[in-house]
Amino acid sequence: MGLTPTARHGDQPIAIIGLSCRLPGAPDADRFWDLLVNGEDRVAAPDAARTHTRHRIGGYLDDVSGFDAAFFDISPREAGRMDPQHRMLTEATWTALDDAGLPAAALAGSGTGVYSACLGSTYWDLLRAHDANDMHGLIGSGLHGTAAGRISRLLDLRGPSMALDATCSTSLLAVHLACQGLRSGETDLAIVAGANTLLDGGYWDSLTRGRVLAPDGRSKFGSPAANGYGRGEGAAAVVLKPLADALADGDRVRAVVLGSAAGNNGRTSIALTTPSEEGQEDTIRRAHRNAGVHPADVDYVEAHGTGTVQGDQVELAVLDRVLGEGRPAGRRCLVGSVKTNIGHTEAVAGLVGLVKTVLAVERRTVPATLHGPAGGGDRAAVELPSTATPWPERHGPALAGVSSFGLSGTNVHVVVGEAPPVREPDAAHRPSAYLLPVSARCPSALRQLAGAYAQRLAEGDPTTGDPTAGDLDGDDLADVCFSAGTRRTHHEHRLAVVAPDRQGLVRRLRAYADGVLKPMSRTGSHTAPRIVFVFPGQGSQWVGMGRELLAENEVFAARLRECDAAVRAETGWSVVDRLHEDAPLTSVREVQPVLWAVQVALAAVWRDWGVEPDLVVGHSMGEVAAATVSGALSVADGAAVICRRSALIAEHCGPGAMVAVQVGEREAARVLEPFADRLCVGVVNSEHATVLSGDRDALAEVTESLRSLGVRCRRVDVEFASHAPQVEPVRPWLLAGLAGLRPTSGSVPLHSTVLDRVVDGTRLDADYWMANLREPVRFGSAVASVAVSGPVVFVEISPHPVLVPALEDCVDRAGGWGAAIASTHRDRPQFASMLEGLGVVHVEGGAVDWARVQTGGRYVPVPAYPFQHRSFWFTRPRRRVLEDRRAAASPGLRTVADFERYVRDQVAGLLHTEDVDLDRTATSLGLDSLLAMQLRSIVEDHLAIVVPPRLLLGAGSLRHLAGELHARTGLAVVG
Repeated sequence: MGLTPTARHGDQPIAIIGLSCRLPGAPDADRFWDLLVNGEDRVAAPDAARTHTRHRIGGYLDDVSGFDAAFFDISPREAGRMDPQHRMLTEATWTALDDAGLPAAALAGSGTGVYSACLGSTYWDLLRAHDANDMHGLIGSGLHGTAAGRISRLLDLRGPSMALDATCSTSLLAVHLACQGLRSGETDLAIVAGANTLLDGGYWDSLTRGRVLAPDGRSKFGSPAANGYGRGEGAAAVVLKPLADALADGDRVRAVVLGSAAGNNGRTSIALTTPSEEGQEDTIRRAHRNAGVHPADVDYVEAHGTGTVQGDQVELAVLDRVLGEGRPAGRRCLVGSVKTNIGHTEAVAGLVGLVKTVLAVERRTVPATLHGPAGGGDRAAVELPSTATPWPERHGPALAGVSSFGLSGTNVHVVVGEAPPVREPDAAHRPSAYLLPVSARCPSALRQLAGAYAQRLAEGDPTTGDPTAGDLDGDDLADVCFSAGTRRTHHEHRLAVVAPDRQGLVRRLRAYADGVLKPMSRTGSHTAPRIVFVFPGQGSQWVGMGRELLAENEVFAARLRECDAAVRAETGWSVVDRLHEDAPLTSVREVQPVLWAVQVALAAVWRDWGVEPDLVVGHSMGEVAAATVSGALSVADGAAVICRRSALIAEHCGPGAMVAVQVGEREAARVLEPFADRLCVGVVNSEHATVLSGDRDALAEVTESLRSLGVRCRRVDVEFASHAPQVEPVRPWLLAGLAGLRPTSGSVPLHSTVLDRVVDGTRLDADYWMANLREPVRFGSAVASVAVSGPVVFVEISPHPVLVPALEDCVDRAGGWGAAIASTHRDRPQFASMLEGLGVVHVEGGAVDWARVQTGGRYVPVPAYPFQHRSFWFTRPRRRVLEDRRAAASPGLRTVADFERYVRDQVAGLLHTEDVDLDRTATSLGLDSLLAMQLRSIVEDHLAIVVPPRLLLGAGSLRHLAGELHARTGLAVVG
């Protein structure tokens, strides 16, 4: 997935890897195909609710005022001044990119070209008539080139960006030019999009007076009853890429453009707007030459097919002549026109014809052409099917053509071929659980999208229409999860669903869509959290830990075997063998080396999945694994520390005990005063959680006393008293045993819980590891220092969580924003547990390498983004409202709170909304440079101060702006 480096591609086919459409009766491509194959006529009078369109027959969309402005960070004011064609084109582009499986991040900075097709803007005329033709109106409606520019800016695309106008052949000409740009190497990828709306005024009156419109509003291509064309609305988009690049990047190729040509009638026609047989024939022949295809091999042509008497006669005569040369007798080429279903969509007609053709090639079915006679009449080479017809049987891939001819005399023809066969991937290992990420820009869209994924998994692949494909399992289910992770933009509202099979995913998705499942959704700050790996000490071991991951995850297995070899070199026994035994781990000689190896292997899995730690923190013996993962210790050195020290503990330390109690360090020290020579506070986990360590009998007495007071106490499963005087006999032996240790700085910062600060890895010598055993563990303060520094996700690296409660407590008490997650859990599926934790990382905004989560996946279609439409239409400028706000603004501005209200009022007035969040930046609310300069002028007039543009367009929030204005006025009254 992504973009390969640009190179010249000569005559190479161009892959169509994504498409979208929104047409009368068809909100998407799947419904469009249903409409076509069922022979539906979607031409009718406009809905009565459409006050901006008089009662004229045509192919109408359900709504042209709806737009998801918030999705694109466009303010209500600006959206209301955007031509509906621009809005539709923008949404169609995003949906086509969804279909192609290209997330926004994969395109940013690329040489992607954008080619847009819109004709006149009746909406601009309406804005002018209502005195709403300001700069936003001009940019959004008066200039069609800005439609392409807006998309390029939205996605940070650096290739050519342009609007084209060749009348009715505009959008297919855009496809032709886009293919040329790809073949020349000028662009990496191309987006072609177009839109057409039918509003009052505009072309209606001129076309009616010119008698080119059918009285009943229907195009009757090839029919003796043809009497003009019917108009239609719609939007469509395609995503194009050199075929070799598409195949290399694992894209789904829907069809290929084998070749194309464009030309003009010149003076070969009677008049500018009349068709020319010579002009059309020349263009069609050149297109086939460029494609390397003999016209006699073409199975289907999507004609321009408007239904005008002269136009149909000329077009069919040319097709019959060109396609008939060398064509076997009895094998006519099928010809049709989508205009008989939905009307002539004018600027976007060529794209609509191309989308129809791609769908027909994929399904190997030619839809009926309505309102015309069956058969080919007296023509030998072409035939108009009156019913849906199977694709003609012929050796070789399906071949088709698409024509589009403009009133300007510009003719375009594109030759389309069937996608090349793709070798089925080898059967991959089926995981024991699946993680499906879903995200949206708002909660309502997230619920809707969750429902769409549930339907996709329950019903199968909508592209094939095969209901048996609903039995997704194994590789197919893995492909859906792979595609949702790698081929979608991940928005701020997120859901992560884990289940062992398709049915489980469907149940959870439906529960969320229906509001039964509590949303696991991130909102608010867009700041990515810091990732902190936390390695606990003893206590997380259990019989069976690591076995499932050894069998299922190659990264875990490889890292564990590396640690196993290092432990074997130190001790002579095998960690892997010990994990497969059913006897519990009890001796410190075994517990600590095995836990160390499992922790290091678990961390390797997290990192393989793209979860890279910004910091590591170790708790007691867990600090050895933390140092290994940070890079301060090699695997061999880490094994040396953990194996030699645990052996010395077993040999030289007497019996002892440790008890975790729910009291703070100060209270614990007070309780231990009578036993100061035998007990101490060994661990401080949080402000009200400590671990007492030392003599067993004394500890039993203290524990009994605390329990009588209602204090929760839990014995730690250890044989000795760490972080207490009882370990002192180890000191000389350990210092000698680790004298040759040579730690390095490491690549990941390590916060020492011995010194309670971030340390350089070179400090982790023999003296340090003795201190790590003897000194108290300052875990609570280490975690608290991280929790207060911003968003954070703590990942406990252990076989079973023992520190997650303490981590959550520290986050709560620090007043920070964060989460604490476990790696695996005792007696629960281990791979699923890790996926659940990974889902939390994703929901909290952490980075995930989805290609590594589901290795070997391939791209398959997944649901497109469900835009949440609001109605936007032109309104008279709110000058009176703004003037009223300005007049009342200055008096009484004394406190910071006054200035915050002032800023909120001014921004709300400019954006035409009451929903202004002071904690967001002006630009994120839709206050672009034009509106920012208006706000600057207003504020400077009111307050008699100079407002630097950076205050309005910088990274500071509106609340920060209010504080700056308060300070700059010199009013030092505290709000």
